[in-house]
Amino acid sequence: MDMHPASPGSTRRCPNCGTRVAQQADVCYFCGHSLQEPSPRPRVRWLDLGLVLIALLVVFTWWQFGARSPQANGQGRTLASASPDPPEAPADASPAQDPMADPRTPPATPPPVPREIVHKVQAGETLIGIASRYGVPVETIREANGLEDDLIRAGDELRIPLPASVLESNGRFTLPTVFRYTVQPGDTLVGLAIHFGTQVDAILAANELPSPDLLRPGQVLRIPVDQVPAQVLASSEAARELERSLSTYAAPELLTPIAEAQIPRNQDVLFTWLSVDLLADNEWYILRIWPVEGLHPTPAAVWTKGTSYRLGREFAPRPGTQATYAWQVNVVRVWPDRGQGREIERASQPSDIRTFTWQ
Repeated sequence: MDMHPASPGSTRRCPNCGTRVAQQADVCYFCGHSLQEPSPRPRVRWLDLGLVLIALLVVFTWWQFGARSPQANGQGRTLASASPDPPEAPADASPAQDPMADPRTPPATPPPVPREIVHKVQAGETLIGIASRYGVPVETIREANGLEDDLIRAGDELRIPLPASVLESNGRFTLPTVFRYTVQPGDTLVGLAIHFGTQVDAILAANELPSPDLLRPGQVLRIPVDQVPAQVLASSEAARELERSLSTYAAPELLTPIAEAQIPRNQDVLFTWLSVDLLADNEWYILRIWPVEGLHPTPAAVWTKGTSYRLGREFAPRPGTQATYAWQVNVVRVWPDRGQGREIERASQPSDIRTFTWQ
């Protein structure tokens, strides 16, 4: 079909029906066919087509993973996305919700940390010694490991249920050092706790005592003590060949701070006392400091060979408040493990108890 315009003087015909038409006619008067030339067809560029396809893909992806609700699969499990630990949220902010998590599924919680450890038996160890070391009854270890008697061998691995006196921090356990102590006439749990730098509740829990009044001379107690320095434990081994003695020193004489001293809160507190004598390798002063009201932090017991100690201002009360502390110094003696655990004993009479006020 010739779509080019007719040259001047030539006969123009309708391309549809063949009827002659005028040169300037736009429509065939016979069949009504348009005599105008069609506009050139626009060309589609590949770049434009690619952009359109990308836009459609983005819209589809958003609809598929953002706008749609998560659906359970055939086994009833829901989709969950794995992500690294989120940044710590402010205290008043609600926890962020996973957009892919099923709101009907409760959030997962970490499993509780088992309150037990595994002890590998070393040559020469006994079951009663291991029990004393960790401050638990022998019967508890037997039951946890299905033992019918106390026979154990080097290389055995024993499950040790931890007692209530064990401290937990950030999922880890801090084991106290557990000493054996033979009760003497006149002993009280409060006096023993102060003398050895521990707590009454810790002694009660370690020995499963229902009451602090149930003490009798000759009774053997487990005494859990936190943060015992390594040199103290080493000194007990140095005393393995020493002859056992129950002799005691006189009570340490306290010097400073004086009784009921008033100390500015921006100053350290210097504790000093007189020497009782030249201490043996396995003998130590224990300085015990504790808040009278029980509302302030309690410093750890101080084991030392010296006769002074400086308590830093980090334990001082907040500005505008005051805190009254009591303190006492005693001498203790530690003995090595001879199959039943390390032992501890009083090596002096108890000193006076003094108080001071930080303000």
